Amino acid sequence: MCLKLFMKPKIEEVVEEKEIPELFLPTSTKEITYNDKYAFLRAEFPDALLFTTYKHLLASYNDIAVFLAQDATNKCPYVFPDYICSDFSFRLMGQFSVPGWSEVTFGIVWTDLHALNCVLTEDMDFYFVEPQSDELQDALLEWQGKSVRFIMI
Repeated sequence: MCLKLFMKPKIEEVVEEKEIPELFLPTSTKEITYNDKYAFLRAEFPDALLFTTYKHLLASYNDIAVFLAQDATNKCPYVFPDYICSDFSFRLMGQFSVPGWSEVTFGIVWTDLHALNCVLTEDMDFYFVEPQSDELQDALLEWQGKSVRFIMI
């Protein structure tokens, strides 16, 4: 038996050299502290379980819209039960978890019916982000649920 069949190829044999496009970065440098972010969210969603971290950047609405337009999460097919709303929201959160964007106040929301994303902008506006359509919404749609249960931002 040939051992070569069981040997993994070297990285350079697998990875082709490709030009990586430059990442569009947010234009805003406005920051928010943990305390201010927590107080804002608690006032907006008094009954939700909140998880938030330290200081973050507040991106502009336009920056978020441009990022979403360039992202392909919404192009993924919904396949019940293998790829559902929570998978879309985790994928989109992961897309924002890259250098330059990982500090933006972007997160995940669970309601009584649905999982989606959220963002807090430099104008201190909170938006729900529907990862299956890239829609930025200032309120939940009826099919998305009535109560916000958990926010991680």
